[in-house]
Amino acid sequence: KHSFLLRLLQFFFFNSSSSNMLVVVGRRTTTTTTMMLVNHHPSKKSSSFRRITPPFTQVVSKNRRQNRALFSSKEKEETETALAANNNGLAQIGSRQNFLRVSKPRRGESSIVFSGGGGWNDDVAFRECVITRNTKATEKGELFQLAVSLPKNDIEESMMLKKFSIPGQFVQMKTVETDKPAFIAIANGPTNARATRRFEFLVKRPKEGYRDATTGEEMASTAQKLCDAEVSTKVLVSEPMGKGFRVPSSEIGEVLCFATGSGISPVKSLLEEGFFDDDENTTKGRETHVFYGTRDKEHTAFAEELKNTLGGRVNIIHAYSADGNGYAQDYFKRMVDSGELTLKDPKKTIAVLCGQKEMTEQTIEVLEKVGVPRERILMNF
Repeated sequence: KHSFLLRLLQFFFFNSSSSNMLVVVGRRTTTTTTMMLVNHHPSKKSSSFRRITPPFTQVVSKNRRQNRALFSSKEKEETETALAANNNGLAQIGSRQNFLRVSKPRRGESSIVFSGGGGWNDDVAFRECVITRNTKATEKGELFQLAVSLPKNDIEESMMLKKFSIPGQFVQMKTVETDKPAFIAIANGPTNARATRRFEFLVKRPKEGYRDATTGEEMASTAQKLCDAEVSTKVLVSEPMGKGFRVPSSEIGEVLCFATGSGISPVKSLLEEGFFDDDENTTKGRETHVFYGTRDKEHTAFAEELKNTLGGRVNIIHAYSADGNGYAQDYFKRMVDSGELTLKDPKKTIAVLCGQKEMTEQTIEVLEKVGVPRERILMNF
């Protein structure tokens, strides 16, 4: 299996400009892991694979959700030396946010923690939380507003709050251990979460569940179970994850937010939290526009809450598709084309998007056309 993996890596390098990368080969259920440095020589059309540390033991936690690879300081030094000799090249491959990070070492040793970006097969630690609110979020439709209190254990609660540092992050949630988790964006801001000791969510209840592959029985999906759960129901919630909306710490001009349906959750989190340079002087002349696409008023969540964010300095443009005037991106394009919305300094503008693929693609096209730099167009995934 390892040989097959190395052949795939070799194929990858033949079709890329990357020069080298660190590869860790192993399985969650094995006791040894091999670390290798891969060197690619584009001109020679060849790659070499060199093990830079001997196999080292993985210490698997009791709940088997987090594997720690422990190796001596000498081996760590050899690894760092090998990387430095290869121009510190460390190519990162993987879907979403798989990464390798060095954790706080024990005395006399160092540890590497393998962490995943939230896939079903990744090692994710779930904490037991309790639903404290579960109400319909709209007059019509199947959107539910949920709130969960964080674990009673002070250490676990602190860890979850510490992980939630950037608006736009999400958690994985399920009702029982065997369920496939639902990925749900956090709707309140980090500051509010620390003050209330809870996370808030906007969850859409799907009309249909799924059919069990073995029995053929119709089963309720995790999202259905969460929306149907009563207050005081215990649920399993992961630590917050994802990159969130990485808003620059300075040079923020006008702010444009685009959301459709339940995609308003992370946008609400951002607006509720505010920005790094928020004070009376910097925000006095700043304009914040929220293009919020829903079917109609009766299918719109957080309408009142959004009005009060940023001290009420938010211009909310409701794009109701039932009116026949298009979607959020259409409203934005018309306002730009007509001159109703003119960006004072496009290069300082921040655009935040969360919603359907068609909306994000068409909106980005207009944003770039009016001069907003691509790196200032933010999405939380």
